[in-house]
Amino acid sequence: MFKTLITRNAKRSFKDYLIYVVTMTIISTLMISFHGMIFSKDLRSLFSEMSVFTVLIATASFFIIGIVIWLVKYMVNFMMEKRSKEFGTYLLLGMKKKQIIRLFRRENYLLGLISAILGILPGFLFQLLFVNIFYTVLEADYRISPDFNGYAILLSFGVLALAYFFALRTIKRKMKKMTIRDFILLDQQNEKIIHERNSRKGIFLFLSVVYILFFNYLILTSSLTLYTGIICSLILVLSIYLLYYGLSAFFIRFIQRKRPIIYKNETIFILRQLSSKIKTMRFTMGTLTVLFTGALLSWMVVMMFADFQRTQVKQDLPFDVALFSPNVNDSFNEQLTTIASEAKVKESFQYSIYQNKTTVINDYLYDHVDSTYKGKKIKKRWTDSTYFGYDTYMRLSDYNHLRKMLGYNQASLKKGQYILHGKERLAKQWKNIGKELRISAADQKLKLRKINMESFAQGGLNGADYLIVVPDETAKQLKPYFRVMVADLATTGSMDLQEKLEKQDKSYIEDDRLGDLYTMAYGHGSNQIVTTSGSVMVKDYLVKQASFVVVSVCFMMAYLGIVFLCAALTILAVQQLSDANKHRIRYQILQQLGLSKREMEKVVLKQLGLYYLCPLSVSVILSFSIGLFAGERFVYYTGVPASPVKFYGIALLVFSVIYLAYFLVTYIGFTRNLEKG
Repeated sequence: MFKTLITRNAKRSFKDYLIYVVTMTIISTLMISFHGMIFSKDLRSLFSEMSVFTVLIATASFFIIGIVIWLVKYMVNFMMEKRSKEFGTYLLLGMKKKQIIRLFRRENYLLGLISAILGILPGFLFQLLFVNIFYTVLEADYRISPDFNGYAILLSFGVLALAYFFALRTIKRKMKKMTIRDFILLDQQNEKIIHERNSRKGIFLFLSVVYILFFNYLILTSSLTLYTGIICSLILVLSIYLLYYGLSAFFIRFIQRKRPIIYKNETIFILRQLSSKIKTMRFTMGTLTVLFTGALLSWMVVMMFADFQRTQVKQDLPFDVALFSPNVNDSFNEQLTTIASEAKVKESFQYSIYQNKTTVINDYLYDHVDSTYKGKKIKKRWTDSTYFGYDTYMRLSDYNHLRKMLGYNQASLKKGQYILHGKERLAKQWKNIGKELRISAADQKLKLRKINMESFAQGGLNGADYLIVVPDETAKQLKPYFRVMVADLATTGSMDLQEKLEKQDKSYIEDDRLGDLYTMAYGHGSNQIVTTSGSVMVKDYLVKQASFVVVSVCFMMAYLGIVFLCAALTILAVQQLSDANKHRIRYQILQQLGLSKREMEKVVLKQLGLYYLCPLSVSVILSFSIGLFAGERFVYYTGVPASPVKFYGIALLVFSVIYLAYFLVTYIGFTRNLEKG
């Protein structure tokens, strides 16, 4: 009998809370697919350093476990409230409270097991799809194979079981303290709260809106430091929750004032329903808004990094192989031999970068470029700094040779002129450089002829962020600063080439206290977030490594965004679908007052539309300013040629599609529940 009751109740819950089961199946599918990628042999053969991906997925799983615990706890508590009279009846019929608790817990474990089992097959298919995406991005051939590991299922089931255990543990404690009377009257508590006096709480709405606007101003004007940013963000989260406390009071106060507008059509009915629902769910609505904001920002990060991978990774590495040496007489013979043993060399070229013991452009950039760092000199050695110790120069003939290797047009200079070659992302800084700065070489003042901004390996090889190109005659009077060798390969080298060349690199020393320090003031440029700099740079290896990291970050953030959104939307949907039975009598009264079926559907559409728009509109307002600021910083630090609005727009589009899908499911289910009445 006990097993029969569990099975029957589980079937009923499966039907009544289908959207919850679907969401848990989606989460199970994603868990199984991502955990399967951790154990994937295909992915390990593509890239041996899987630790980055594993750490990122583990980090995402940490947050997702918390979300799943919150979702399951909320849903279990919600189902218990809806079935409280049933449990009270069981107690009246002689069942023990322990039996009821055990019955309810097993029902939920059964629903969780069904969701997990339903996620196995799609999880396996999504794993194949995701691995294929990695292979496509890294430009490798992928043959679909049944690369599925049982440990992925065990790990996923274990995570879900852990989440259900902690969620149901709190419900068990709550049910133990309840009496028969508590069970019978539990589902009526939400109705009592509506009759509280709320006129003074409306001030929370005003204060929250003012602070949200103030926070947006601080974000858009870049007025926040790290410390103040953390404090203001915590206050922002508090203001989101207070917003809904004030909003429910505002609606109730608005109805009590009996303005003429509330008697127009079905306005008073919709406002009454909305104010009641927001009041009973004000804390939950605040949490949902935070999750929606997190989902939008997560997908914006995905769009930013995806665009970076598409446009910038290869552009920052124009040469197949590039080597740096502080020894101005270095011939790179040992390295050339190693390269030739690994791949066919199409062309190699060695040249010097010069210095004039001046820091004119360095000083200008330190004052006008964010996140630059001069470093410190310890024991006659420089720690990591943004730019070299002196301004960097190159002679015109070497410059033209490199331009020819890269397929660029040749440059020309007259005596007393110079060309500034800088990164495109610092175009604003280069605009006034010819007017504001006086560049000299060998006691000769030079005049700016042109500014070039093509990709030119300026992450510490051909200068850091910039290079001053001067005529050969002028360069003869300059002092060689360091040596560089670049090579174009006719065939692709092995992935071991980077490691072999690094072992031959003599440009750094080991220091237990300070780490790897270059023997000179080595500059790397002002790029942030993702950087490609070093004394040994093999394009194939670094592009593959950078792309793997970038795509891993994209997968992690997309994973978080989907779980955040689906969990939050499930709460919204289940609340309305379960309340359809309660609203059925009210809609029947409207029908008796003369509303047709079509008019009733319009009322439902308005009611659900406003209900869904409340957390959506707040989260869009919050995420827009934060997203624009983050996007602008990302574009600035990486040089991605795109607008932050583009990143946010695509993220909002993806968000809206999923949001609309859940809304339509809720609307259809709500109207069907009304029709059954």
